[in-house]
Amino acid sequence: MQSFFEYEARAGDLVEILAYNLDEYGEKISERDYAENLGRKIDENFARIRGLIMKHAPEWPVDKMDPVERAILVLGICELIDPEKDVPVNVAINEAIELAKTYGDDNSSKFINGVLNAVAHDKDAVSKK
Repeated sequence: MQSFFEYEARAGDLVEILAYNLDEYGEKISERDYAENLGRKIDENFARIRGLIMKHAPEWPVDKMDPVERAILVLGICELIDPEKDVPVNVAINEAIELAKTYGDDNSSKFINGVLNAVAHDKDAVSKK
């Protein structure tokens, strides 16, 4: 989440930002390969992920959305649409809700839950394995 937030705030290359953060703070990250893979998938699917946010949160313009909430949604949606399904749907949603409770405001977890549940039930968005 930190790397994607940084990518949106400063621009640049998401994979490079993630690599730097993993090198800088890597000793605290037990699943480095997973983080690198997720960063690559976000980079490859960003337009699709952004489209799903716009589709399932139409009353919230993506560019005006809270940057923390947007970063959490991008991570959660990436995990939901992943055809490899590294993370089960309910786990991906619950992890995103916990991030929202920790880093968002009082309403962030409800918003994140609503959007991710809508994406999870969108048969055109979610790959089945």
